[in-house]
Amino acid sequence: MGLNTIDLTAFLEGKISPAEEQELARSFVDLSSRWGFFYVRGYESVVPKDLVDKVFQYNASFFDLPQATKDRLAFVSSKANRGYLAQGREQPSLSKDEDQIALERAESGDQKETFEIGNDSDPVCPEHWPEEDELPGFKETMNTFHRLCDKLHLRILSLLAISLGLAPDFFVAANNGRAHNLRLLHYPPAKRSGSSNRLGAHTDFGTVTLLWQDGTGGLQVTGPDGDWVNVTPKEDTFVINIGDILQRWSNDKLKSTVHRAILPSLQPGEDPEELTKTRRSVAYFCNPNSEAIIECIPGLGEPKYEPITAGEYYAAALEAEIGV
Repeated sequence: MGLNTIDLTAFLEGKISPAEEQELARSFVDLSSRWGFFYVRGYESVVPKDLVDKVFQYNASFFDLPQATKDRLAFVSSKANRGYLAQGREQPSLSKDEDQIALERAESGDQKETFEIGNDSDPVCPEHWPEEDELPGFKETMNTFHRLCDKLHLRILSLLAISLGLAPDFFVAANNGRAHNLRLLHYPPAKRSGSSNRLGAHTDFGTVTLLWQDGTGGLQVTGPDGDWVNVTPKEDTFVINIGDILQRWSNDKLKSTVHRAILPSLQPGEDPEELTKTRRSVAYFCNPNSEAIIECIPGLGEPKYEPITAGEYYAAALEAEIGV
């Protein structure tokens, strides 16, 4: 048993019939409600493959910068969610108890470092860019990727709206402010004799996450039966998963699935003290506009949640995870 793959080529290129679109929408809602995770191929008409490759090249170049340079760009506040987070700084948790979260954070953080990039035109939350001579072309490339991923995500939300029996533009007005975060992730080599977790079990906060990963592997999700399932890297695909806000918005119709990243399994003859391969990934966390009111969509059963603004929900969740 493993994750399914959906091909968006015809949908994104406008070469799909109404009947084919409805069939695609049915597949979307089926996988989003049972798994909350699946592969997507055929996205290159919106986000070119050579741009994705370039972003991964910059992923390596950024984390190879001197530590002092990265520290200068450090994350300051959960209200902004911008900049560099050093290894061990973040501790995702499935707990809602503040004391338990604090204990988990004190015991161990994740085996990764990250760099967060938002909407560069946001006057409230300025970016923490490296200087152009430190990393030429980095800012321009990331801003282009951010903009095109936003375009892709809006098309995906339109398909999800159709799958729920809503107008295609149902989600647009609440998600058109590019309040999203582009995250570069670097998991340094580690000994298998230590903790097997590179990224602790968690769910994502927002509507959907678009994730590109290198060939190293290690991502796992909980399947419908509760067992961990490997999300093996597949060439020319990205992984999409449903986030907490979209689960809440859909009154639990769509599923925000627990996932984690672990070290590769020890193979026969391998030394547990030897270092594993570096792992890199690029995540685009899609979020509603901060002032958008998230309330259960009519027609999807008795509402289970009170209305809340996306900004209030997101700030509380991020503060619990990072503690600033």
